[in-house]
Amino acid sequence: MSQKMMLAPAEIAQYTIEAGVKKATTPTKKVLASAFLAGAYIAFGALGSIGAAYNLLANPETYGLGKALAGLMFPAGLIFVLVAGADLFTGNILITLAALKKRVTWGQAFKNWAIVWIGNLLGGMLVAWLVSLSGVFDWSNGLYGGVIVKNAIGKLGFSWGAAIASGILCNWLVCATVWMTYGAKDITGKVLTGFFGIFLFVCTGFEHCVANMAYFFAGLFVKSNPMYLEAAHKTAEEAAKLDIPSIFMNNLIPVTIGNILGGAIFVAGVYYFLFIKENNNSASEKKAA
Repeated sequence: MSQKMMLAPAEIAQYTIEAGVKKATTPTKKVLASAFLAGAYIAFGALGSIGAAYNLLANPETYGLGKALAGLMFPAGLIFVLVAGADLFTGNILITLAALKKRVTWGQAFKNWAIVWIGNLLGGMLVAWLVSLSGVFDWSNGLYGGVIVKNAIGKLGFSWGAAIASGILCNWLVCATVWMTYGAKDITGKVLTGFFGIFLFVCTGFEHCVANMAYFFAGLFVKSNPMYLEAAHKTAEEAAKLDIPSIFMNNLIPVTIGNILGGAIFVAGVYYFLFIKENNNSASEKKAA
């Protein structure tokens, strides 16, 4: 009999619980270091995706094609996280399953999320800063840098309702993708299952708080470059609105809330109901009998 190459959904649920317990009980210093790596990997994927498609993204007539090309590149970041090993805030929302099962406390879950969010931010900021120093944003007479700045400014334009909704949709897809990679038993399976859901979320333009950390800080670091502003068709006054308070209040906070809700409710919560809660009830009924 050939070896089974993937887990069934109910088996993925059990695997996710064990993974959640391990993540929630890892020492803080190791969690922070792992999260730093994940923030860096996602920043590489996010900024690399714009690097591949900025010419198309700069033109409204080819914007959709640009998003498709960016979507082909962005999944590299998550694949690094999943295969090389790192803690990504959006994926760690699946710890919800272990909390619902009462294998970890909600306090442990929230602590992990807070530490990982900070670590992801630090990793993303460092990569964004180094890339801003590298000179690559000068490509095509500053068009690459112009798209970076325009993208960052544009992300400040969401209402809280829109940002939360977009965050929900994004992490519904991301957590479903991570869930599927848990079911793959080899690297090829993890790469393939890790690709398509991320490709889809990039193409649809949903908001991912960790990717946005890289986008925003890359834009923040280069917003005063006149060549990039000209390429972005933005004024210095418009660029001045790209500041730390606006980044957090207009995007990162509501998007983070949406990301938590999307992963916790529509992936962890629903799969808990489908595969874990019923088993708990059955066990209680047998014990009572």
